[in-house]
Amino acid sequence: MTDHRRTVVLGYSGLHGSAELKRSYFPGLDEREARLFQGLDSAAALVVDGELVAAVQQERYSGIKFDHAFPADAMVSCLTMAGLDFTDVDAVAHNFDHSHVRVFAQGEEYARRRYQEILDPARQTELLHRFMPRLARHRVTPVAHHRAHALTAAIPSGFDEALVVVVDGMGELHAITVYSWRNGQLVRLAALDYRASLGLCYALFTMHLGYGPNSDEYKVMALAAMGDPARYRAVLADAVRCLPDGRLDVPLLRLNRTPWARETFATSRDWLTERACPQRRAGEELTQEHIDLASAAQERVEQALTHLLSYWVGRTGLRRVAFAGGVALNCVAIGKLAASGLVDAVYVQPAAGDEGTAVGAALAVSGPAVSGVRYPTMTYLGPDVDEDGPPADQPYWSVSVAEGVAETVVARLLTEGRIVGWAQGRLEFGPRALGNRSILADPRDRGARDRVNAAVKFREEFRPLAPAVMAERADDWFVVPPGTNMRHMTVAVPVRPGMAERIAAVVHDDGTARVQAVHRADNPRFWRILDEFERLTGTPVLMNTSLNVKGQPTARAGAEAFRTFASSSLDVLVLGDRLYAKPEAVPAVERALTDAERRTVLGVRSV
Repeated sequence: MTDHRRTVVLGYSGLHGSAELKRSYFPGLDEREARLFQGLDSAAALVVDGELVAAVQQERYSGIKFDHAFPADAMVSCLTMAGLDFTDVDAVAHNFDHSHVRVFAQGEEYARRRYQEILDPARQTELLHRFMPRLARHRVTPVAHHRAHALTAAIPSGFDEALVVVVDGMGELHAITVYSWRNGQLVRLAALDYRASLGLCYALFTMHLGYGPNSDEYKVMALAAMGDPARYRAVLADAVRCLPDGRLDVPLLRLNRTPWARETFATSRDWLTERACPQRRAGEELTQEHIDLASAAQERVEQALTHLLSYWVGRTGLRRVAFAGGVALNCVAIGKLAASGLVDAVYVQPAAGDEGTAVGAALAVSGPAVSGVRYPTMTYLGPDVDEDGPPADQPYWSVSVAEGVAETVVARLLTEGRIVGWAQGRLEFGPRALGNRSILADPRDRGARDRVNAAVKFREEFRPLAPAVMAERADDWFVVPPGTNMRHMTVAVPVRPGMAERIAAVVHDDGTARVQAVHRADNPRFWRILDEFERLTGTPVLMNTSLNVKGQPTARAGAEAFRTFASSSLDVLVLGDRLYAKPEAVPAVERALTDAERRTVLGVRSV
């Protein structure tokens, strides 16, 4: 009998040094301009014998949101989670392949330097050997960026046949790529370059409205629900054009002629000031003009995606669609597309940004039979919460709580208006907290949203928070398009008539909500909190947001979760099997514990 040797592939994302090069070459950039570069969201992922077993972003270790640095900590973490050593690794893959674009980098000095110091695939092998000397026997395999994205959408979608659509800022050359997915094979149907980039266009509007590109686009999406798109509809029609055969053109991006202008969108922003409204500086008051511009930009992106999909659905007959790329995180646009009748089913890769391409890079080189890859339903792919913990001398009241009792206690506290941190099991991969690193609150009270935004998350009051709902009740509370995967908080859908006022804290100004449908099999402990909350209130919905404060990544393990609790106005933190409470919350916790333990003895606790 022959021993089977595992095949271990380590994939990663990020372009180390890209921000530093830009700042050194263009002194005087403001913070928004400095954020406009490629290669953010460095991460590592591990595929073992065709199974995705671990993935984590570097930001969760460095504390720098969207970190672009070489993900050495994330690589070590993935191997540790899998119980493997550096000697077990068979291949290392990276999420870009710029080997075919060298010719485009021979003109300007900045382009030449960026290729030599950042983009050249050989540079990745140098970085691997510098940061991970125990992997020095390996050369890094470059993987085309959009193929890496596409694999992460196609494989976990569960579709046997589908369109796979990648929409982002830009890969090596392309900003939109459309594939067919049949019999485990991706076939590229179309590729549009940066001149059609909806991602860069949305980043430009994000900058113009006073926010950081590659970071704050979701703020623009939230603002859009409060505005009137008609005010600037004609401006957006000139900025983003829909052409025959599903093609798109964004002439607004081509106005920038010099390296400085291209790296800052300076001329494009001047055009918007002249045609629409003045540029808003960071921290300045939002005007209705700015809000209406956000609304017009959002509407035009929605129209452009519909135009693209209409053509390719019609041409191929494929009515199921799997999305990846940063633009796929525009949950409002995806929700409208899912409900349009144009498609039969929609899946959005939950780690749709560049962190997800770490997984795609590993998948691309792990073997030809990608249809046989085992890809988990949920994104609980990071380290366990007990990787580290609170300081031994922490000052807060705490108590050990048994599984089952903890869920009952949390539900009771939420009905009393308490804000609870819930940190359990393995960390989510990607931008969304899906019940393992979450802040929970009562969705029935609009004031709870304001409190979470102002006193816990320290962020803008207009920012919406998302609902988690028992999957069995999702259709009762939300208008869920048939065939739409709602597990990952990636699609905004309308709240059913009469329900919005019952969950006011999680409803956007346009009457929609970015829903997570919680399945008992996926996360039984989180599901039990919802089940108990429904028993107490008649509402199977909770407010759910990530366990962090403004400017910080989602908490990785116990130490970060505890710091979030201590530095914010969270009332309670349940960390593994231990509950921590602020002094003013202790009496409520003690009452809830007594009630939960009594119900457990009587055999009536939630199951």
